[in-house]
Amino acid sequence: MRLATGDASMRCDYCKTVVVLPADDAGVHFLEETFQELNCPVCSIPLWNAMLGGIKLCACKKCKGMLIGMNVFEPLIGELRDKCKNEDEIPSPADPADLRRAVDCPKCHRHTDVHFYMGGGGAIIATCENCELNWLDGGMLMRIVRTPHEESSLDF
Repeated sequence: MRLATGDASMRCDYCKTVVVLPADDAGVHFLEETFQELNCPVCSIPLWNAMLGGIKLCACKKCKGMLIGMNVFEPLIGELRDKCKNEDEIPSPADPADLRRAVDCPKCHRHTDVHFYMGGGGAIIATCENCELNWLDGGMLMRIVRTPHEESSLDF
């Protein structure tokens, strides 16, 4: 079985059977364990290759954290915001103590930069500039997506 192009399904090259993978509560489709040794920085269990909104990422089945490439992070947020247009909510304030957490990059194992995501939602994310990856604890991505935001406008 192999991942069908751009879809959350697997296809058998031999018998052509297609298996559609179910999504979890956040809409993440778990595919298979990563081939690299990528462990969750929170749970220390192997991450899974996954898809969300047609974008490939890695996710933890236990804590629902997500490892998302910087090159697909903003497009993923945009795509999810388009799907969740009428689901805005005001998030509770983040705990500033979370900024002092030590989060190691699952890929290079160096300390990440833990900071507020500047696009709204008061979400705290961990960024590895070296690997160009963002780690989001479970629920943080949807916190960003569902935070009311204004479309940028050049009207004066």
